Amino acid sequence: MKSYADYTHHDAADFLRDADFQTWIRRPSPELDAWWRGLGRTHPHLKPELDHARLLALGLESTWTEFSETYVEETYERLVSERLVPGLGAPLGQVRPLPVRPWVRWVAAASVVLLLGLGGWGYAHFLTETTVQTAFGELRTVTLPDGSTVTLNANSRLRLPSRWAWRATREVWLDGEGYFGVTKQPSPDGGRKFTVHTTRLDVEVLGTRFNVYARPAKTAVLLDEGRVRLRDVATRRQVLMQPGQLVEYVTPTRQTLRRAAPAEARSVSAYRQNLLVFDEAPLDELARRFGEVYGIELIFNGKEFENQRFIGELPVNDLDKALLILAETFGCRVQREGQRVVLESIVVSR
Repeated sequence: MKSYADYTHHDAADFLRDADFQTWIRRPSPELDAWWRGLGRTHPHLKPELDHARLLALGLESTWTEFSETYVEETYERLVSERLVPGLGAPLGQVRPLPVRPWVRWVAAASVVLLLGLGGWGYAHFLTETTVQTAFGELRTVTLPDGSTVTLNANSRLRLPSRWAWRATREVWLDGEGYFGVTKQPSPDGGRKFTVHTTRLDVEVLGTRFNVYARPAKTAVLLDEGRVRLRDVATRRQVLMQPGQLVEYVTPTRQTLRRAAPAEARSVSAYRQNLLVFDEAPLDELARRFGEVYGIELIFNGKEFENQRFIGELPVNDLDKALLILAETFGCRVQREGQRVVLESIVVSR
């Protein structure tokens, strides 16, 4: 090993070129960890560069290939003989071999540039979180690193941990609506749990299919198959669900658990077929869903709308068609001003 003094003027690129640093990344040990941590403590100005280099290199050791000078020489001669490296100002075929040492230096420099590029990609790919956001009227299916899938409804956000963190624990954070198909992970301890975090509750599963609705109005979970355990973030109370059950959290202290009727179950997760399904829905619920899915403020103007309910299906990805269906269903006039839509009853004079 070199002395600490040899690294006084190193930057991240210098560390990446250093053989001892590469050995530490490839084959870490308590002794090497202590030595490199000591370098950062002895020369505090080096710690940011050292940490940067380590982050760039993590997970990329398999991409490092050491070339002997003999291999470099032979490769260079082959390139020259095949006329793949024209000389400076010389006609092709009259190439004079360049000294090997500059070529070696060029290869080393190019390798460092490549490593830095791969390191940047590796940092983004392995060590950073990812957020998937759907727009109003947009449906998207996301495949997670373990093969699990999430179908996000419109105006929903899913936050994923880094791939590095995913190796230790499978957990995601949801704001909106998502239908999860979770793959079971075999392991000696019975499988790594999969956890969905929402503002109101955590959903823990081993391998199952379920829908999570996490909006300001309420939080709800519908279980299709398997088993899940819900943990209330505020009260810490737990609920173990069975297939076909629906749990709703409407207020900070109120929760309901019941078996969902087939029509209710379909209305919960029909968005996966690009549909909003309503079964005897009050108009305030219809207006709330319009705000959540389309980003539209829906206003019903007229006494004729009092106590009415809506039964029907609306397309998630086509607001104009959805408004046309409402107009035909209620026999009303639709007036749209930006993100505000007024449904006005048509009074027939006699």
